[in-house]
Amino acid sequence: MRLLYARPMCGHHDRTWLRMSAIVTLAAMLVLPAGLGRSSMQVMAFLGVPASGAYASVPGHLVKTPRTLSRAEEIENVVDAELLEEQAVQEAELERGAYPPEAYADYEYTESPPKTWFDRTKIDRHRVNSKFFDMFKKPKNFFPHKLQPGDTVRVYYRDPMTGEDQKISRAWDIKSVKTTYFDGVILNFKGDYHARNMRLRAMLGKGTAIMGAEMVIPIHSPLVEQIVVLRRGYIGRNKNAYFMRGMIGRKNVIPLDKERTEMDKEFRALIEGGRADEIPDSEYPQQEWDRYPLPKWKQDEDDWDEENYKAENVDQRSEYERRVIGDFRMRPPGPRGKAASR
Repeated sequence: MRLLYARPMCGHHDRTWLRMSAIVTLAAMLVLPAGLGRSSMQVMAFLGVPASGAYASVPGHLVKTPRTLSRAEEIENVVDAELLEEQAVQEAELERGAYPPEAYADYEYTESPPKTWFDRTKIDRHRVNSKFFDMFKKPKNFFPHKLQPGDTVRVYYRDPMTGEDQKISRAWDIKSVKTTYFDGVILNFKGDYHARNMRLRAMLGKGTAIMGAEMVIPIHSPLVEQIVVLRRGYIGRNKNAYFMRGMIGRKNVIPLDKERTEMDKEFRALIEGGRADEIPDSEYPQQEWDRYPLPKWKQDEDDWDEENYKAENVDQRSEYERRVIGDFRMRPPGPRGKAASR
């Protein structure tokens, strides 16, 4: 048996019910417009109905499509080309097996990286020095061709003039700088990169008051204006001309280098004939070990294989050198202390 309940039809209860209905209706009218658009699109997207605007129509899912990025976000998303290149190099090195993966990881200050990390991130001194050298270097054509120790040159440079107090001001004025020159024989070149210099020696004075004076000139300094060759000197196998310090008198001079003197005459004739473009470019003055590099033994090369080495294949001695000179031995000294040969 089912019981039925009925609301009593009373006037007081009807008015209370109407008031509550009106309040709920007003509240719904105030809240609904704020979230109507988004809620309706969410419901439509969830149900699979095509949605417009920033929301895509994915059946059964609510997916937000990419919106247009602002200018600030575009700047943040810009990727550095150098960073991409560095990452590509790291990936290539990792594929070749140049370094293990832990050498490419990032470590905190409190962590101790492995030795392979230091090997990969070591500073290339040549690359750093080359940056400074490119900032202060002079063009190669500034220097005469095949400039070597033993040559007599005249160097024009800017020298600040001293005032009455005989002190050089720190703030140089272009009017207080004069161009002067120094003649001397090049003794040697020293220094690397932008710090390379040359030492000149000249004899100053007359008679018994003559003395030797030397000047060290940084060849890449902006104060050096010109280098002119006065005489080409031939020093033979000597790597430098320091022996000039012991030479006294007019007859003790370095002999003339005829080969480079003829070279200077040919270049001068080309310049006078308007064919200066045919003159090859000069090179920077070199140090001793650049002009005369140390020999590199076959055992020091990378492709050296000790197992395949056979002395008879590289022995270039003659039969006389092998039988007579190679078989020669010195006898131990006799009772009188003299060493007799066999």
